[in-house]
Amino acid sequence: MSEELQDVTPTEVIPTETGAEVENQAGSEATAEQEAEQQTDQQQEQAQKKEPWFQKRIGELTREKYEAKRAADEARAEAERYRQALAQGQQGERTEPEFDVEALAEKKANQKLAEQRFNDACNKVYATGKSEFQDFDQAVSNLQMVGANRDFLELATTSDAGHKLLHHLGTDLDEAARIMVLPPIQMARELTRLEFKLSQPAVKPVSKAPAPIKPVGTGGATSTGLSDDLPIDEWMRRHNQRK
Repeated sequence: MSEELQDVTPTEVIPTETGAEVENQAGSEATAEQEAEQQTDQQQEQAQKKEPWFQKRIGELTREKYEAKRAADEARAEAERYRQALAQGQQGERTEPEFDVEALAEKKANQKLAEQRFNDACNKVYATGKSEFQDFDQAVSNLQMVGANRDFLELATTSDAGHKLLHHLGTDLDEAARIMVLPPIQMARELTRLEFKLSQPAVKPVSKAPAPIKPVGTGGATSTGLSDDLPIDEWMRRHNQRK
């Protein structure tokens, strides 16, 4: 009987996590993820707030410039393929498809040049406005809020007083909104009129104070005044002139 008995070694029991502990751990991980997402959103919002309006616009123009360049390169490549195909088939003949592609390439190149000029004008106006007006950034941000469109920006930035136009309208949003909804011709007329007004020298206000009283001199004499210090002949001449 004793021989049949065998030693039984107790096995180690590994504690397992309870359901409550698993739920707490999952909840902590979810909370950490939410906090990280909120922090990322806040950082993005702060970055957007700090970014000047013109900087954002310049970034858009830079992207558009490279898109226009890529489109122009693609159009030129397409035109080259047409020319090679025509050279293999009909030497010296010019067909309509080739003409259209070349015209498209020229159009894209002109668009690229126009975007570059607009970009340069925006940079120039922004630099001049920043140097003259301390609140220029706020003024152009206000214009963005009321919907400054491409026609308005092109007309304003090509003006000799573009920085004054943007600053003035950025502080008078009712007038800015009125001008922005006008057709391009009327918009140009209104901006030209405003440019002329802003370019005029400031008129000094007329003082309403009375003119200062001229003090009566006790010594010396004017050309017609009498004085005991004058020679007798001069005194007589002036005396006779006053009669």
